[in-house]
Amino acid sequence: MIRPAILIVLLSAAPSLAQRGVTDGQWHRHNGDAGATRYSGLDQITRENVGSLEIAWRFRSANFGPTPEFKSETTPLMVDGVLYFTAGFRRDVIAIDAGSAETLWTFRFDEGERGAAAPRKNSGRGVAHWTDGKGDARIFVATPGFQLIALDAATGRPVTGFGGDGIVDMKLGLDQPVDLDARNVGSSSPPLVFEDLVIIGPAMASDTRPSSKAAVPGARYRLGRENGRAALDLSHGAQARRVRLRNLGG
Repeated sequence: MIRPAILIVLLSAAPSLAQRGVTDGQWHRHNGDAGATRYSGLDQITRENVGSLEIAWRFRSANFGPTPEFKSETTPLMVDGVLYFTAGFRRDVIAIDAGSAETLWTFRFDEGERGAAAPRKNSGRGVAHWTDGKGDARIFVATPGFQLIALDAATGRPVTGFGGDGIVDMKLGLDQPVDLDARNVGSSSPPLVFEDLVIIGPAMASDTRPSSKAAVPGARYRLGRENGRAALDLSHGAQARRVRLRNLGG
């Protein structure tokens, strides 16, 4: 009779622990926190003052990309007073001061024909943030052409010690060959950072499908350093691509 009582207590307590959300106005992950609660208390806003709130500033993204984007699904990250987000069909990365909207830096990556043929050619849903807690902070973005780019969170410059000058071509190393400039694999979702891994789920073009289960593109790999060269350890069949962050320098 004791065991059912213990189970009831644990089950009833679990939702409250998972629904605490983020604190201090921070938003370090796409869904807020590791539990994807998408919740922030924002206790400075109350029933007494909500009616007097005013717009502090607006940010317009019409100048990013060859033509204005008709909609935006990006979720800005809020990290220590800085907002990081994407904008435009090339998925430019932008950092602004959250208090004043001053632009701190922008990163533009033109993929040429590869980007023009991308199956998910839009601003995407945002970026990922990672830090070692010792001053090394990075922003990760998956480009429309399915390349992973690591940027210095303070400057917006590519982290040269990551991949090849800050870029990992995720179409290379798949468990089957794909045309680099063809409309085949992409992702509009931001990367997921777990400890020292970046995890990205590849998706097929919206109007295509693989010929069989065996033909679904997928690979899991860790990127490390071996004699100064990138060393890939491939594990076939996984549905996510995993890139190791540590031991990359930069």
